[in-house]
Amino acid sequence: MFAKATKNMVSEIDTEGSLIPVSRLNDSDGLFPLALVIKRNRLWFWQSPKYLPSDFKLNDVLVGDPIKPVVIETDFLTYNGKIVDNKGGSATADIGPGSINIGGTGSSKLQSSFGNLKKEEVDVQKLLQDSKSRVLDLQHSLIQQTREMKREVLAVVKERIFTTQPCTVTEEVQGGGTCTGMFGFNKTIKVSVNDNEKPFVEYDNNVSINIPTKTTIAYSVIELEVNHTGRYGLCLRPNVKGGFELDGPVKVTRVKPVSAVPGKTTSKLQKDLEGLQGQFLVLSKLPSSTRCSLFQQISLLLQNSRALSLLEDALEDLCDGTQPDPSVLDEVPDLKVTLELVQKAASTNSSGKQTKPSVLTATHLLFSSLDEMTDSALFELESCCSYTTLQALLHIVQNMASRKKSSWNDAALAVLANEEVFKKITALFASCNVTLLKEKDSLVTKISNPQDPLPLMLCIAVKGLASLAPPV
Repeated sequence: MFAKATKNMVSEIDTEGSLIPVSRLNDSDGLFPLALVIKRNRLWFWQSPKYLPSDFKLNDVLVGDPIKPVVIETDFLTYNGKIVDNKGGSATADIGPGSINIGGTGSSKLQSSFGNLKKEEVDVQKLLQDSKSRVLDLQHSLIQQTREMKREVLAVVKERIFTTQPCTVTEEVQGGGTCTGMFGFNKTIKVSVNDNEKPFVEYDNNVSINIPTKTTIAYSVIELEVNHTGRYGLCLRPNVKGGFELDGPVKVTRVKPVSAVPGKTTSKLQKDLEGLQGQFLVLSKLPSSTRCSLFQQISLLLQNSRALSLLEDALEDLCDGTQPDPSVLDEVPDLKVTLELVQKAASTNSSGKQTKPSVLTATHLLFSSLDEMTDSALFELESCCSYTTLQALLHIVQNMASRKKSSWNDAALAVLANEEVFKKITALFASCNVTLLKEKDSLVTKISNPQDPLPLMLCIAVKGLASLAPPV
């Protein structure tokens, strides 16, 4: 719930900006100016990088005298906000003297009041000057381990946003009932400013966590380009990415802008899905008992976004050839069961060589798409987890990708004659920012934003689950 509160705040004040929300309260103490952070690029092209705080700062890995940075502290803003997460959508955010209001109602609420926030920011000009001719200790364990991971990059904290008053994050769970017969979330998360600090409190289905003063809730980083001598440069522009020199000069990766081509939106969607078809084939060729068990386990986890995220992380570790942290998996008992099931299937299907697509990559693909979806989308998806409904969804998303209408008379869509099923499917598409409309004898899908990744996530989730779902 702390992660949801910080993520919501960053989405409101720094949309598509450089701020990174702190996802774990325990990481906050180590996120100060010039602290070292590991940026891990992900396996799939739509996934945002992960940022892993370390126990070190830049001076710990420098050869010679330490750098003495100039850090400027300023008032940032006063933040009070509320988000209602459902299909209708509702948001209110008070930012300083201004406010944003979007109408709607629902039953999953995130209320935040971090109070007065401050910002600490490194003087980049001085840091740039101080970094000239400086060398990193390439024998330092952190640097050696980061260099070994092909998708990891060193970065330093450039700025941090922190609290100036104690706050409390509270999650209230109201029995998981429904609202107006359609919404399944009766969960409220609130952040409120305290006059005095309180300890962690847990009662009934409600949990409260105290956020002390000077807690970092968001930060930004500067990536480092490191050559074979240990000298490093600062990546000062957003489209310049850091990394380690391997053979020859440092290769700087630049982000290529993606522009929408009129009339070609869904053709790109189709191309993306065609490139992943081998992954879905791997899932569909698993033994029927394995597919059935895996489908049941995933269905159980759809209402637990935290569990999905933890399992996605564990599967990514396995894809990288490393073992996941067992203590993390202890948080949700069903995680171990699901992971053991995937590992058993992977070992059964392995021919001795790690090939792609594999059971691990195919399963990770499915969980990565689920991890990107909102709680409301996961709720609607769970309500559609029957064989006949998934087959109807599969038919619709395949036509959506190829820019075709779906015939209402198609046998695969017979289940949509049930008005409740049609409402659920319409709500699922809406939660992924896709409009599903009836036009005479056809169903038409309309994607509102060509750059939105959620329609692709919907297609991957549907195709993955349909590959596993046991026939009736």
